[in-house]
Amino acid sequence: MSINGLATGYSQTLEQLKDFFSTRQPIVLKKGETFVNYGEQNRKLALLLKGLLYATYTAENGQEWISRFYYTPDNCIVSSHETFMTGRKSCEAIRAYEDSELICIERAEYDALLDSHPQLERMVRIMAEESYVQALNRIHTLQSLSASQRVKKFVKEHAEIVSRVQRQHVASYLGIHRNIFTRILNKL
Repeated sequence: MSINGLATGYSQTLEQLKDFFSTRQPIVLKKGETFVNYGEQNRKLALLLKGLLYATYTAENGQEWISRFYYTPDNCIVSSHETFMTGRKSCEAIRAYEDSELICIERAEYDALLDSHPQLERMVRIMAEESYVQALNRIHTLQSLSASQRVKKFVKEHAEIVSRVQRQHVASYLGIHRNIFTRILNKL
């Protein structure tokens, strides 16, 4: 499947999930509230309806780095996937960057839904494929592009995030110092 086909399938999958969960009452996370915390055994997954969340991890030196942003419509599935799938304690935290609405599902309910609704299996596969492609793109960006190239690429692909998020947080996501990010951004 091509990247464009994958993205189209992912968008259709998100719409199907929204329809599937349309009777559920959304939960609201206020800015700064935590969806998943460090060390928590994550057993939930959410569909982001509106707002912005971000995931962080802590390096061995104690510095916290941003690893992902979740926002509509591009990154609507919110979870610490590794811990959701394995049941291990989370090595990351996911917090609301701004007031956000989500529809949550617990792991046991997720398993029961897959068993009772075979069409969801295809949706899960499409979401996993999209997540894998995003991870590969992120690794490629961090390993092969200069700081300037990373900033240009991020601004081009995620202009909305640049306007919604503090510069230090975008810089953290890109793995560069805030001053370097600001200097490059000012040149654009």
